[in-house]
Amino acid sequence: MASELQPDTREVLQEEPEYVMAVQGAMTVKGPVRTQALPRKGGATRTRAVDDTRAVQLLTADPRRARVTLMSLDQEFLVAFSEAACQAESSMTAWPKGVPFVCDATVDVYAQCAVESESTRVSVTTELWAEG
Repeated sequence: MASELQPDTREVLQEEPEYVMAVQGAMTVKGPVRTQALPRKGGATRTRAVDDTRAVQLLTADPRRARVTLMSLDQEFLVAFSEAACQAESSMTAWPKGVPFVCDATVDVYAQCAVESESTRVSVTTELWAEG
């Protein structure tokens, strides 16, 4: 009796068998449904100086970004998600210094110092989804 010394890739990865189910119309699931968050596989950190004269684009939209955390180290700051929102401070979100601002959206991110004639350092921490 010969034993297999080289298992195939599906066996090594312990893949589940594929099930094909044809569903027509509405489907209702009763009971709990198991969900699992994807792992975060990459990230980046940096600190950027922003002043009160104009908003600075900190990040561009990225569908691989799971989360971004911003924190102002010196002054209150303003946050916006589009260049149009940066045109007026009233359309930006004011955020206190030293309090993390967490955003799970994959949008552009702009920041501006909220204190007149001042600047602040904004810490930017991004987390990226695992690929594949």
